[in-house]
Amino acid sequence: MGLSVHFKLAASADTDAVRARELVQAMRRRAQGFKRRGRVDDVLPIGDDAAALRWAIEYQSIPVPGERGCYEGVVVPAEAGYIFPVVVGKDCEPLWLGLCRYPKTVLLATRRCRTHLPGWRLSGFSKTQYASLHGWEHFRRCHTAVVDLLHGMRGLGLAVEINDEADYWPGRSLAVLRKNLEQMNGAVAALAGALKDGDENTDHGARVESPIFHHPQFERLEAEGAEKMSDTLRNAREETSRLRP
Repeated sequence: MGLSVHFKLAASADTDAVRARELVQAMRRRAQGFKRRGRVDDVLPIGDDAAALRWAIEYQSIPVPGERGCYEGVVVPAEAGYIFPVVVGKDCEPLWLGLCRYPKTVLLATRRCRTHLPGWRLSGFSKTQYASLHGWEHFRRCHTAVVDLLHGMRGLGLAVEINDEADYWPGRSLAVLRKNLEQMNGAVAALAGALKDGDENTDHGARVESPIFHHPQFERLEAEGAEKMSDTLRNAREETSRLRP
């Protein structure tokens, strides 16, 4: 749970492996420009092995034959690709960028299913919310860098889709970004606090952990969130109580 920036990148249909690598090298040069300007902390090397490509897994829902409205989840690993991480900032999840090729079909149980993932592409996300543990300016720097870096990939001829849970994109309003950050921090603090309080009343003691507990303004956020989420918190406490051994 937390504000994230989701994205999809896709190269043109005529892109081959050589061109895909050239594009990823150009993506990395752009990211390095962000590092030189102090907008991200680091840009690591491009990888094309199994260790790197495990960050490029796609997830799809496949219809269940004969069961209308029912779907099964399937993991689609990349069969080839070039990918690198951008270390955005402290407590902001890394942004993995690159291009990968996926198999046309995958095996689900005993049947072959089409993946509908043509060409060279990549989708992913970076959760930026907990960068706010280090203050608004640090969060603003991280969140806007992720959005601006992704948007800039259009200049390389890539198709880019951005889904910003904080609604900074596409309007680029810092006021909207700050408002939504405060609301989400309040919601997370209130829910995490309620679950922790409920768990502390059990014999085994508190086991609920969340990064939001380390926010320097946690108590204020928890109080504000609790005021807005009274019904949700009551349900959470009841559920916690019901699940106690």
